[in-house]
Amino acid sequence: MKNYSEKDINSILKDIFPAADIPEDCKNLKMGDFDAWDSLGNFNFLLSIEEFYDIHFSVEEISEIQSVEQVRIFIEALNE
Repeated sequence: MKNYSEKDINSILKDIFPAADIPEDCKNLKMGDFDAWDSLGNFNFLLSIEEFYDIHFSVEEISEIQSVEQVRIFIEALNE
């Protein structure tokens, strides 16, 4: 599994939400910060995170994770 990288997360966000203005410093972004990041957008974001990092979120985690910070915490916990 890869280590967490804000640069990688930024790239994934830009791929999933191409019309959104994603800042380089994306660590404080969360669902609802732009129109496309709704529940379906969040699901697609998390699917892309799973694929990129070769991880798997449980159904409960998918329903709870709604921010870049929460993704970071999850990935870093897996790497401990």
